[in-house]
Amino acid sequence: MKLLFLLFFVGMLASVYLVVAVSPQGGEVQSIAWAQTGSIEVSGQGAESKFPDGVRFFLTAQSPDEINDIRVFFKKLGNTTSSTYRSVEFQPGNSITGEAMLRAGTGTNYIPPGTMLEYSFEIRDKAGRVQRTPDQTFIYQDSRFEWRTVSEGLITVYYYGEFVENRARTVLDAAQAALERMRPVLGIEPTEPLRIVSYNNYRHMAEALPFRAQAVGEQLVTQGMAFSDERVLLVHGFDASVRGTTSHEFTHLLVHEAAGGAQVPAWLDEGLAEYGNIDPTDDYDAALRYGIFTRRIKPLWYQGVFGGAPDDIIIAYGQARSVVQYMIAKNGKAKMAELMRVLGETHNIDQALKQVYGFDQYGLDSEWRAALGLEALPPPEELERQLREQQQAQATPTPVPPATPAPTPGSPAKDGPDQKSSGGCNAANPHYGGGVAADLGSLFLLAGPLAAFCARAIRRSRR
Repeated sequence: MKLLFLLFFVGMLASVYLVVAVSPQGGEVQSIAWAQTGSIEVSGQGAESKFPDGVRFFLTAQSPDEINDIRVFFKKLGNTTSSTYRSVEFQPGNSITGEAMLRAGTGTNYIPPGTMLEYSFEIRDKAGRVQRTPDQTFIYQDSRFEWRTVSEGLITVYYYGEFVENRARTVLDAAQAALERMRPVLGIEPTEPLRIVSYNNYRHMAEALPFRAQAVGEQLVTQGMAFSDERVLLVHGFDASVRGTTSHEFTHLLVHEAAGGAQVPAWLDEGLAEYGNIDPTDDYDAALRYGIFTRRIKPLWYQGVFGGAPDDIIIAYGQARSVVQYMIAKNGKAKMAELMRVLGETHNIDQALKQVYGFDQYGLDSEWRAALGLEALPPPEELERQLREQQQAQATPTPVPPATPAPTPGSPAKDGPDQKSSGGCNAANPHYGGGVAADLGSLFLLAGPLAAFCARAIRRSRR
């Protein structure tokens, strides 16, 4: 027994005192202390908003040996899981202070205010020590204002200024109402936070929008914009149509979640967002009638994104809402929820439609047109052939889908089933590829003149 104890004691001393290692330089054997004296210590760290430029990460650390490498790892918390890092700039030494900048103001680097980030630092020194700090969270905010919050469940509204809480609660109530309305339609039960940043006027909000939306805003005023990956919505909280804007744009966040990150075509995304609009108007009804009368209704399969002139976009919104309302009125909410689930699995809208409804976009387009008393379009292949022939005959570089046949004079087109309207959006979603789009409140400004023109045109057709 004494012999066994002695052997155990000697072994423990040997393992603590030294280990034998082979040098990577040439096989030379050398002794290395098992336990290094001292460790890397972090005495200060954090993140701060440098709006509109981005987020500044900073760190202060000490080590017995020279610190020679520091990185900050971060990721956006929301519907994304990827993480990345930035190298921290500092002067190497035993005691250092460093910082790194995450650009967030322009282009593909754009990050909306309200985005929550998770970050940590990794510090290395010349002796091989490595220290990784615990994960921390930080919300990137518009640092021009002192923000306050109101919350309900997973939804938080950020606002600023005195005597503004009631308006913030109006925004919160609209989002909550949209969530309740869309739960059975999308088949979802959110489990992660959703944040709404409410601005007191358009001028303040315009400086927080991505550059593309600011450019579009020269002609159209953006009243709300959803950022699905970040689960963030920016909204003009004092606009008269704020309930409709908030519920429409908030529904975009829910649609993205229901689709599991799959790209949702604009006609379905915007149609569902209008279905979630709790304060609709009849402007899209007028836009749809105007589009039918002027032969400007495009095939659904040409509407993966919305683009063109402002009135073309409004017409597309009227069509999108009518199509989605037709689908839900005829087949029920459960079928739409199933479509979103299958779309998330297939990432193909035609395949998902066939699996759930038994038809593709052409079949849906034809069914919807028949319900409105319109003539069906040729199949996509035939339509493409006609477009090529038209392009060759007219020598035009860009093919345009043939227009829908106009209804006979005196017989304005019928609205779809359960038709409702909205003061609508062409939600500029920066995570869609291609296409120029405006946003909900922006198109509302054009809806009045368009509706008036539509009414005059219909009256003339009846004479």
